[in-house]
Amino acid sequence: MNRLPALIFAACSLVLLGGCEAVIAGVASPMILQQKKVNLLNASYAAADTVSVQAGKSFAPPAVLVVENLKEIPSKNNKTVTLSPRVGEVLSHQYHDRFLQLGYNVSGEGINRNSPNRGTLTGTYEFINNRMDVAMMLRDVKSGRVITTHHYSLPITYDIKKYMTQDANSLPALPPLF
Repeated sequence: MNRLPALIFAACSLVLLGGCEAVIAGVASPMILQQKKVNLLNASYAAADTVSVQAGKSFAPPAVLVVENLKEIPSKNNKTVTLSPRVGEVLSHQYHDRFLQLGYNVSGEGINRNSPNRGTLTGTYEFINNRMDVAMMLRDVKSGRVITTHHYSLPITYDIKKYMTQDANSLPALPPLF
């Protein structure tokens, strides 16, 4: 008969934990990546989360992981090719940081090659019709087997454009928020 306090507690918990259920259910990544205005860091973290979930027990923490810089695929539509290698560096650094947070043993290129459970995350990105398409692949180094792949697409927002230019200072400043 005294269930009212428990119901009030449950209702308050749902309000306080709003959004967490999406992460627990494994659907946070698609929700973040489908937004029209997306933050590059959030999208990179969501992509790393997706790769980690897809890899599952095949490649789980504390496995040793090397995150390589993503490579740009030059667009065939542009008459003048302007590569943006900084975008690939930023993406790989963001993946690196997220995999560390997830408990992986993320290391550089000089990693011990005798490690029994070692993977490499590689990928490409391409700018097509005001979107950036990203493809990631997690491969087991010892067997050469592809553990998982993940593809996603983002609108090219200011957050991405600032890494596309050679000189980040050449972009106009964002207007003040207040």
